[in-house]
Amino acid sequence: MKRLLTLAILITVTISFASAQVVTERCWHLDKVQFLQHKQDFWRSHKLFSTMAKDYSGISGGLYNITEAHYGFGLSEIEPPYSNHFAGLTTAFGWRFGGGFAVGGGTGFLKYNGGYTIPLYADMRYFMGKQRVKFFFAMPAGFLLNFDNFKDYSRVFGNPSLGITVPLTKHSNLSFSTGLFTQIDRDIFDDPDTSPYWRDSFLNMKLGLLFGW
Repeated sequence: MKRLLTLAILITVTISFASAQVVTERCWHLDKVQFLQHKQDFWRSHKLFSTMAKDYSGISGGLYNITEAHYGFGLSEIEPPYSNHFAGLTTAFGWRFGGGFAVGGGTGFLKYNGGYTIPLYADMRYFMGKQRVKFFFAMPAGFLLNFDNFKDYSRVFGNPSLGITVPLTKHSNLSFSTGLFTQIDRDIFDDPDTSPYWRDSFLNMKLGLLFGW
């Protein structure tokens, strides 16, 4: 009877030890899998912002197109026509150099309080860093043409702005920027006595798509 009881106790202890070892191994394996998953998630996030990440082909040198929706609201004097607000769409094509500089030209349509203009401009940009998510500085500048009243409502303009691009696919990026849009009567250089409303400034925002090939 004692032998039978001793044998039963030994079998019970052995089974308990084996079960505990299996559970321990399973927990260790699960912890290892979770650790590897966290490591992969961290590395993916790190590569998104790291300067060691590889360039998207749309971010490096080559032909580019950026199409942007605009909205701007006037600063200071906003009662006269073409000074309260504007909204519109522009598109530009150009060439991106390997060092981050990009130069192109564009056009579009802007609707103001009181009328419209058609921008014809040089698109100049500098993209910072080699990471996939990039900050950039842009300086579009050129002419705003109004064919209904070319003399009074055509302008020259500059729009320094800061923005960010986020990759969507291999050749496309979402772009957002904000800046100061300033327009000046085209004859300001010929007539120093132009009325006080010769210059209008806007705080503007742009949301667009950047394509690169």
